[in-house]
Amino acid sequence: MATLTATGPSSAEPRMRSGAAARLAGISASTLRIWEYRYGVVVPPKSAAGQRTYSMKDVERLRIIKLLTSDGHAISTLANLDVHALVALSAKPQPSSSDPQKVVVVGRAAARKLEGRLKSQQTLVFDDLNHIERDMLGVGPVDVLVVHVRTLHPDLVARIVGLRKQLLRPQVIVLYSFGAESISESLYAAGMTARREPLTGKELLGLLLAPPQRAESFDSGASSNARRYSDTDLTILAEISSPVSCECPRHLAEIVTLLVAFEEYSTECASQSKKDAVLHRHLREVTARARVNLERALERVVVDEGLSHLVSPSI
Repeated sequence: MATLTATGPSSAEPRMRSGAAARLAGISASTLRIWEYRYGVVVPPKSAAGQRTYSMKDVERLRIIKLLTSDGHAISTLANLDVHALVALSAKPQPSSSDPQKVVVVGRAAARKLEGRLKSQQTLVFDDLNHIERDMLGVGPVDVLVVHVRTLHPDLVARIVGLRKQLLRPQVIVLYSFGAESISESLYAAGMTARREPLTGKELLGLLLAPPQRAESFDSGASSNARRYSDTDLTILAEISSPVSCECPRHLAEIVTLLVAFEEYSTECASQSKKDAVLHRHLREVTARARVNLERALERVVVDEGLSHLVSPSI
């Protein structure tokens, strides 16, 4: 794993705006704002015009934190560490990924598939979700959670998400025989792996040893599809005059507004019609992902054009 070294202070440090700092650190502007406002990773001063200004020391800190989060460290545990502690942490050798350190298997069928295949001795097996929820005490942090169920349904997904949180967010693999595609997609969007049976023991072992899937969202306790801009923000951005000839803020704000409306429409349809519930749930999730991507694009335009003072993104 690559490591970084801390540098000394500069007598005349150049300052830069958030967009430039984010690009140099290798993160998105929206990620920088989340890290700054939610976790206090950096505390940049403001210019006379009210713009946040960043130093190269801030950029260096952000780079190291990005490296550590990519290696699996939680942003909440890194936020209060100084740069020297971050550098020391980045220099520590990471555990070998040749075999999971600790595996919890829910379902005897999945456990039988893995018999004799795992070198790790830290393997716990539970009969079903009721069993592990009842005997959770003493399990502790887990590297990989394998859950085998016959049918995948929304209530079951909620239980798996809750279980993952209690086990300090391990890699999660869900095996199922029946279930709507939209539900398996919701697991994928949350950073989990869902595979339909039949699956051989060799294939399951391959999933365990594969790099964990990264979710798009941060561990905030909120939905990964939470809105970044309120209706008021979108109205302001849609109506402001822009020096850019293509009027990007207005067009993007209008598109996001339409996506929000269709999301709400799909939600209402899902709640009113049992027959079409699965279809509309799928449409809502697909629309939400599209909205999130467009909001990221809008965030960049807002930052690059110096419009941040006009809106208050909900991040």
